Amino acid sequence: MSKEKKRVSKVTAKEESKVSSNFSFDKIIPAKYQTPFAIAVIFILFLIYFAPMYFGGKTFQSGDIVTSLSMTKYVENHDGDYTLWNPYIFGGIPAYALSVGYKWFNLIYVIFGEFKSLFTSLFSVNYVQWTLYLIILGITTYFLAKYKTQNRLVSLFVAISTAFSTGIIVLLYIGHVTKLVAICWIPLIFLMLLKFKKKITLLDFAILTIALQLAVQGWHVQIIFYLLFAVAIYFIYYFVYSLIKKEKDLTFQILKSVGVFTAATVIALLIQSDNFTQIWEYTPYSTRGAKSIVETSQPATAAQTESDLYTYNTNWSFSPGEVLTFVVPSFYGFGNSTYNGPLTQNQDYKVNTYFGQMPFVDVAMYMGVIIFFLAILGIILNRKDPFTQFLAILSFIALLISFGRTFPIAYDLMYYYLPFFDKFRAPSMILILVQLSFPLLAGLALSKIFTLKNENDIQIKSIIKYVSIGATAIFAISLLLNSSIKSWFTSRMIEGAKNAQQAEYFKQISDYASSMFSGDLIIAFLLTSLTFWLIYFYLINKLNKDFLIILLIVFSTFDLWRIDNRGKEYIEDQNIEQAFIAPDYVNIIKNQNDKEPFRILNLKQDGSLGSISNSSNYNAYFLLEDLFGYSGIKPRAYQDFIDVLGNPVNPTFWRMLNTKYIIFDKPVNFPGLTEISRGSSSIVYENETALPRAYFVDSVANKPALEILNSVKNNSFDPKHTAFVEGENLHVEFSDSTAYANITSYKNELIAMDVNASGNNFLFVGNTFTKGWKAEIDGQETKIYKANHGFLGIIVPNGKHKVEFKFAPTSFYITKYLALGLSGIIILLLIINSYFHFKKRSAKLN
Repeated sequence: MSKEKKRVSKVTAKEESKVSSNFSFDKIIPAKYQTPFAIAVIFILFLIYFAPMYFGGKTFQSGDIVTSLSMTKYVENHDGDYTLWNPYIFGGIPAYALSVGYKWFNLIYVIFGEFKSLFTSLFSVNYVQWTLYLIILGITTYFLAKYKTQNRLVSLFVAISTAFSTGIIVLLYIGHVTKLVAICWIPLIFLMLLKFKKKITLLDFAILTIALQLAVQGWHVQIIFYLLFAVAIYFIYYFVYSLIKKEKDLTFQILKSVGVFTAATVIALLIQSDNFTQIWEYTPYSTRGAKSIVETSQPATAAQTESDLYTYNTNWSFSPGEVLTFVVPSFYGFGNSTYNGPLTQNQDYKVNTYFGQMPFVDVAMYMGVIIFFLAILGIILNRKDPFTQFLAILSFIALLISFGRTFPIAYDLMYYYLPFFDKFRAPSMILILVQLSFPLLAGLALSKIFTLKNENDIQIKSIIKYVSIGATAIFAISLLLNSSIKSWFTSRMIEGAKNAQQAEYFKQISDYASSMFSGDLIIAFLLTSLTFWLIYFYLINKLNKDFLIILLIVFSTFDLWRIDNRGKEYIEDQNIEQAFIAPDYVNIIKNQNDKEPFRILNLKQDGSLGSISNSSNYNAYFLLEDLFGYSGIKPRAYQDFIDVLGNPVNPTFWRMLNTKYIIFDKPVNFPGLTEISRGSSSIVYENETALPRAYFVDSVANKPALEILNSVKNNSFDPKHTAFVEGENLHVEFSDSTAYANITSYKNELIAMDVNASGNNFLFVGNTFTKGWKAEIDGQETKIYKANHGFLGIIVPNGKHKVEFKFAPTSFYITKYLALGLSGIIILLLIINSYFHFKKRSAKLN
């Protein structure tokens, strides 16, 4: 540093010491305690923000939350070594597609699970466990920001702004918690990659592997894909950068980092391979991996079907105009908020004023107006900084992809040419990468401002001054023209309505929506103005640096909490518990004391939990097997039936699949149904035509899939008389009255039965056909056929036999021990290297 610059630096420091706010964070809290203090602040802020849940017995409720809770009894009451088959929805489904039990064979899962259980035990509401991932996101972001900025207060600002980002925190409100499982570890993963640029250690490798393993535990494939996509952009950028700058050492280090990251990813996935293999094997039998029978049987409509699939996958495409919601969250209306006014007699009422191009949203993808403008400033000021360039490029690419069909040039490249990408819905979800990047860019902007001030850079003062004046001017205009702005917004909102009914709805709530917009506009530019004036005062030595950062933390927290609160809708936790009090039809059915397995179907039209219009897999909570259900990865065969039948209301379908009880809320006159009991809100009918779960059929015929489905649709065959197979010419004999199949043991993964075949008979079992099922006759494995398009069937030779159907995928039994071994090695590697790391560090301090 030149003598002149040193002199200026000393003068600047002297002048700053004279500032009235002679505040110093280092004087209040010694440096060695500042990181624990920052972590404590993050934790305390969450305790305050979610106080009604932590201390007041409140929780959130959504269809996804109910769906998740519906499977708790299945997991708790599982009878066997491990949860592999879930019989409670559709005709059964592999458990890994919904919810599995305690993974004792994954030690990383076990250790983190115990920590999460300890955290949850501190509070009365079980749902608080998912807030832990938001707290972890704040902490991992803090360490990443600290590594890049070397300023703990700036890092705290970045961490809080990230953890409370509206587009991220909403995932907790709506029950998309598996996304949080992956998101919270992304900053830690990038911290390790940045450290790898300098030096690769075994300790950092172990931390990276564990972070990756924890990120994939929720198995939200779309978020995991975005994580790997961001990492790929990182490596490509730095590799190209090193070549352009001719930095051979960096090139070599990046190539080594690629190898180490690949190894860590492979190990993390192998530890999680129990999940990976089960989903991989099930996918070809699911709606995610196989085309509809309607599509494959009618090739003339294939092009239209492909177009429909593309439209379906891109419905939640962000739009260029909605980028303005990064500044004013209600620029296109808002998602869920609470109205209280004359329209509802001053009662709280949930409304949605969104009128953008997506079908609906829960909240705006808002990250804070302070963060947004500081990040833009950071991109400009740090334009030569490689990490800033990477974050800017990543954010720009993610933004273009989020536009989906609105900007197909970028999206279609991914959709048509990148493996698995065409399986993902909601292009706007990739904005998660923007929401993780922008707070870091904002933090880097502050660091650069501090540096430029110390260098007495005159230009930065001018930039900040003019931005401050501009923001103040917009703030003043928004106040002066408030009435005109509201009118303009109202006309936009009504014009943006998707139909006449929504337009009328918007007219009724126009005052509320326009006031929300004008208020957001005023506050946005008030905060922007305050932020940049404070920075300007700092640059002219009227404000202390630490005090500036603390004020920005307060402003940003206020801004984000204000918007976050709109989408937050608590209910009493006991209301969730009450929702799972057994309804009358459950008690009626269980009082029948059936000894054989059976299925039910709730056809009530009142929208109650468990009915077709609001399934949420609710009946599974009471360990009742439901012919219906909800899943994003349904069995393909089941969905084919629904596609052809239109709905599961079909006597042949009921008869074939052991549907013994049908629930209505009104009396019906349906052939084969006999009313057995009438509750306070339900009428339960017994389906006297229902066949048992396993039965011998009289004959087998070879028939194309669509014809099989149409035979069911038209009720033109008796499933007791005939079973259909596809592409097989089986020779079986007629089963006479001596043939029987008596189930002796019925567990999730095991059906054991005593059978007597009158000849070479065909045994039908109404469970979903998928890879992993094995059948044995007297201990000898026999071939399973796909019967009636999607269920199990075997040929049983003449005589009495012991028959067992087991869902026992070989891949699972291999991968669980692989997971046990690898997770143990990584934990041991972490412990050993941590010991030597801290021992070496202590030696240096002494």
